[in-house]
Amino acid sequence: MSDTPFDSQPMLDDAVLDELKDMLDDALSEIVVGFLGGLDAEVQAIEQALAPGGAALRAAAHSLKGSAGNLGARRLAALASAVEKAALAGDAATCQALVPGLRAVADDSRQALTAYLERG
Repeated sequence: MSDTPFDSQPMLDDAVLDELKDMLDDALSEIVVGFLGGLDAEVQAIEQALAPGGAALRAAAHSLKGSAGNLGARRLAALASAVEKAALAGDAATCQALVPGLRAVADDSRQALTAYLERG
């Protein structure tokens, strides 16, 4: 399988998290824990919106793109962005191809964010 644009993204952008940590200090942990607590629901919303597609899929992907991007989960944000763009274009085939990989990238992002928090 050839690389897709999201595959070339790092799993996590530590610089984004370091900057947030400088601004938010201990609150960053709470924010990351909150994001991780809702991550499965966000992925599930995208998976459930896949069948009807359209606006619901685009909105769910947009939400995940924003929250993942804000926390430096670059690969997850890039994949969600690709789903959003495909949904906006009405490209159901691309959506069908991308969405199944979303759970794995979300799990990898969860591990990377958890490891970042553990490093303190």
